[in-house]
Amino acid sequence: MVIKEDANIWKIIRLDLDHNHELYPGQSNQQFSGHKYMTDMEKSLIRTLNDNNIATRQMISIISYLRGGPTALPVKKKDISNFRTKINREIKGTDMTKVLDNFRKKKSEDPTFFYKFELDDENRMKNIFWRDGSSLKYYADFGDCVSFDTTYMTNRYRLPFAPFVGITGHAQTCIFGCAFLKDETIATFKWLFETFLESMGGKHPQTIITDQDKAMKTAIEEVMPNTRHRNCLFHIKTKCYSKNIKVFAANDGLYEEFEDIVNNSVTEEEFENLWREMIRERGLENNKYLTKMWETRKRFIPVYYKNDFFPFIQSTSRSEATNARFKQNVGPTYSINSFVAEYDRIVDSIERAENLEDHYSNQKRPKELLYGYTFEKQAQELYNRNIYKKFQIQLQATSTLTYKEIEEGKQFEVWQRSNQVYKAQRIRRYIVLTNLTQGNEDFSCICAKFSKDGILCSHILKIMIEKEISAIPDKYIIDRWRKKDMRLIRKRVEETTIATNSLLRFNVLSRKSAAMNSKAAKTEEATDYLVAEMERINLHLDKLLAPKSIGETQSEPIADEQVQTQGLKAYEDNYTQNQLEDPERIQNKGRPEKPKRMKAVIEEAKEKAKKKENKKKKKQTTNENSGTIYNSNSISLLTYCNLNI
Repeated sequence: MVIKEDANIWKIIRLDLDHNHELYPGQSNQQFSGHKYMTDMEKSLIRTLNDNNIATRQMISIISYLRGGPTALPVKKKDISNFRTKINREIKGTDMTKVLDNFRKKKSEDPTFFYKFELDDENRMKNIFWRDGSSLKYYADFGDCVSFDTTYMTNRYRLPFAPFVGITGHAQTCIFGCAFLKDETIATFKWLFETFLESMGGKHPQTIITDQDKAMKTAIEEVMPNTRHRNCLFHIKTKCYSKNIKVFAANDGLYEEFEDIVNNSVTEEEFENLWREMIRERGLENNKYLTKMWETRKRFIPVYYKNDFFPFIQSTSRSEATNARFKQNVGPTYSINSFVAEYDRIVDSIERAENLEDHYSNQKRPKELLYGYTFEKQAQELYNRNIYKKFQIQLQATSTLTYKEIEEGKQFEVWQRSNQVYKAQRIRRYIVLTNLTQGNEDFSCICAKFSKDGILCSHILKIMIEKEISAIPDKYIIDRWRKKDMRLIRKRVEETTIATNSLLRFNVLSRKSAAMNSKAAKTEEATDYLVAEMERINLHLDKLLAPKSIGETQSEPIADEQVQTQGLKAYEDNYTQNQLEDPERIQNKGRPEKPKRMKAVIEEAKEKAKKKENKKKKKQTTNENSGTIYNSNSISLLTYCNLNI
């Protein structure tokens, strides 16, 4: 079409209705900006999925499925990602205010919920701690041992995330509480540990395991002086191997000897003598890291903690697994409010897993016993399912042991048989002290497994088998590992909280509304009718739930909140008191970097060598190609010169 302006009037002077090119394929409509669109329902669905921390690629799959396939989707992944960014910007500057409102609501529904803020002079959040009502229940039963660690890359403010983790009666992981910290200094850790103990009614854990952070160590000594504190064995051993890779490679058998001394020493004297002997025979007196391990041996070597309760753990793997679980659905671009929502989901999943294990422990039984001993049947009836499996491992190990009675009925010596295919590095003889008087049976082993893990060791079980003892004394089946119905100390049934009643009513209403939604979604007319009715019902609910008098206050008193908030300024009205400033955010160019796993030196060395080798191969390939090109050019030039001559 050609147009021309004539006397301020545009006129068409030529028109050709035939196309001079092929029409663009219809399946590529999403490439044109004019064809991209999302319905209001799809936008609402994306908001719901975003609130549940669903990944963008999964949103694409869900929406394309509802549309009829990927080709029917008029938007790309980038469009949905941009819409999510727009949603996240809506809470910019109000993140902590929403978190505070969320915590107030939880507190009104569950009086046992606890939260505490620490603010600076500008009313900006420095540190925050919270724990759920169920965490208080878990800590009351299983708060004797705590695992604590910090991690990064879980929120947009780059605040370290610090969960308190425990071990339940089913040997599963539970969360006692969570915190976001401004830094990792002694003062901050002191505030955190004091707040944690305050939330738990002042109850101190018996033991706690952490990494080697010095500020953390100092704060624990000041706040929890009677708590036994140890460092993660796994990280120290891994660091030892990475720093001494050449030493272990050059000394044949050093790895096996090192592992045996560290993991299997029975007494402190045995460990110290064997360590000195290993260092002297291998000529490692000048090894800096091994010398440092010797100086700090009482912080992590298992034999120094064999009488302390660290059930089935030698490292902070429970904390690291919890951190990894959070990072599956939250990352460095997420708000604190989104993180709290993910925390609620994980706490709910832990509660469901515990209830499921309670059911399995009560209803399921193994088809047959391993050996048919009466105390094996007793353990099956009293222990939770997962703990009974650990007991079976100890029972199976008795078949590889032999014994000698040193003092009749009082002292025995137990050791591993010498005719085993898989032999130990050293054959150790374990001393078992007993009192076999019927009704007053008493057992004690030098390995102290009962003190550490709360179950009898294979050495004691071997003596019980040989002396035909039919039952395990009740004191050796601790309440922590028993089924709820078999515990010696019965607790009263907890009263139903406001939150529980509210949740039950919510479930009833959800089922009824889901049935109506399914009917109304069949036609446009039915959908419009149901939406209009919902709006009408919503107005009536607002009137029904509105305060009866103007002077009526909120369900949570202001004084109670002031107890749980530090550093707030005095404001003239209550509204401004609710406005909390978000933490300071470090601005970087581009997208925040992805979380990187800390790599050992040996792993970094392998990657570096591989990159160097690939670079060398690439250089050789380039030289060979350039040489070939040079030769062909030379031949062509020589041919040209000869032809001209």
